[in-house]
Amino acid sequence: MANSEVSAGSIWGPGFIGMTVGLALYGVTIGQYLYYISTFPNDKRLIKYAVLLVFVLDTLGTITLISFFCRELIFCRWQTSYACTVEMPWDLSVTLATTSLAAFFVQCFYAHRVWIIGERNKLLTGAVLIAALVQLVFGFALLEATRHTGSMATLFNSPYAPVNAMGSAICDTIITASVFLYLRRSQFRILRKENYIHKLNLVFVQMGLITCSTALATAVLYYSDQLTGQYLTVAPAFILSKAYSNSMLAVLNARKLVCCDHQRHASLELPTLSSIH
Repeated sequence: MANSEVSAGSIWGPGFIGMTVGLALYGVTIGQYLYYISTFPNDKRLIKYAVLLVFVLDTLGTITLISFFCRELIFCRWQTSYACTVEMPWDLSVTLATTSLAAFFVQCFYAHRVWIIGERNKLLTGAVLIAALVQLVFGFALLEATRHTGSMATLFNSPYAPVNAMGSAICDTIITASVFLYLRRSQFRILRKENYIHKLNLVFVQMGLITCSTALATAVLYYSDQLTGQYLTVAPAFILSKAYSNSMLAVLNARKLVCCDHQRHASLELPTLSSIH
């Protein structure tokens, strides 16, 4: 396909592994989504719509990714036609589009959290939104490049791919660092060592590190010097949308733990926490 010296296994093997891990994460997403709609039925309508949108995008991306690998590894197993070996298929295009869109909406969700927790810091929130917009623009620029060439090889040799991934990594780094610092500062104003602010901070940092490391791995692997190094990028790339959807749902569902802890220690108050709903 992109290189006659590289076997089909080397090209799509990493992607198949990424899809397998992604399917496991998608199962977790379903569980988290069902927990969310049953636990927080009174959330603001905008938040519920945002969660539904991200879930639908993740679901659509999962279905189209399975469709792509079924055709590529089963129906096209012994085929050498242009459609099987070179042409950029519609379902893979949809997968890439849904990944960029899901990442963007989750990053906008986190930008709103940064705005609340950061006491309406315009500079910080603006930096998050700009980085999110960069990853979205270059994600669709990559799609346009594949549409123009009509070849799957563009996924591995386009300069837009690493910029898209690096934009996500930078955005997630800003989000994680800012939330960690602001919540840590709030935690220091509360004397109790193990408090709900510490637990909330832990959830934010863990979710941010997962999405950031996944996006960063995509960008770093693109510049690998090995012959098949660039093909490794599809493994974390196919996991990325699942990481984002799980991250968003985990942060929202963590409010249950925070709420229970807050009720047990009603004397401990933090004014900005009520706004996180």
